[in-house]
This record gives sequence, C-alpha cells and structure tokens, in this order.
Amino acid sequence: MTLQIVRDWASRFNARGPVGLVNGKAPGGRATLNDSQRQALARIVESGPIPSIHGGVR
Repeated sequence: MTLQIVRDWASRFNARGPVGLVNGKAPGGRATLNDSQRQALARIVESGPIPSIHGGVR
C-alpha cells in the first residue's frame, strides 16, 4: 500500500462518505460491437458449427 492509495481513499471518503470506498464498475472503453452485431454474434454462437461448412467438429 502506497501513500498515494491512502490519499485516494481519504479523498473518496471525504467526498462521498463510506459509499465512496465501495468499488464501482470501471469506466472502460466503448463497446466494439453495436446491439444488432452482438445479437447476430449470439445467434451464430448458439447455433453451433455446421459440419459441412466448418469441417470436423470435436
């Protein structure tokens, strides 16, 4: 634990109280796929491989 981490915790506590110390969801980057692309990918994955197209299936 470094001094900077303790300072960050103290700052979060002072700004929002005990709730400020609870870890939230990291912001992360934008999604690469939009909703329709995600749905299409889910359909492909759920349908599974087609042996005549994809060859041998293990």
